[in-house]
Amino acid sequence: MKKIAAGFLAGAVLMVGAQALGASASLVGKTIQAEYTVNVYGKKLAVPAIVIDGKSYAPVRAIGELAGYKVTVQGKIISLEEKTSAESASSSERSSLVGPVPVITPDPALTETQSKIEAIDAKIDAAVNNILDTSSLLKASPDNTDLKLKLDQYKAEYADLLKQKDLELQK
Repeated sequence: MKKIAAGFLAGAVLMVGAQALGASASLVGKTIQAEYTVNVYGKKLAVPAIVIDGKSYAPVRAIGELAGYKVTVQGKIISLEEKTSAESASSSERSSLVGPVPVITPDPALTETQSKIEAIDAKIDAAVNNILDTSSLLKASPDNTDLKLKLDQYKAEYADLLKQKDLELQK
């Protein structure tokens, strides 16, 4: 189940990364509106996610490597692949070297939409934690139908929250 949760996370990262890659030409000269600290499995990344024109962009390489994937770029394709056992051993030694986390002071002039988006982001974080926790419990007890139902509910909640956030970003 941990692989499923990691795959789910990698898919989400790739969606954000693909959007960032596709929109990169139009981002030249744009102003970064906000920066967010990124946590992967409780570890903070040194590279922040940024918001430009209401869309968030996450550092695919940093997230992928911290989640235990081998990240490669060939042409315009970013690939995340499961590491071999030798690569995993060396990455576990590096995982403590995440780097400094930038300190971000909140903007006192947050708009109503930004406040709603931040509230949705907090709910998304909680949903992801619930998915990861339930997946871990399900791994220990794979035949537990109650846990399977809970996991499905958390995934549906996560999908609903992503739709809500998308609607707010379109405003």
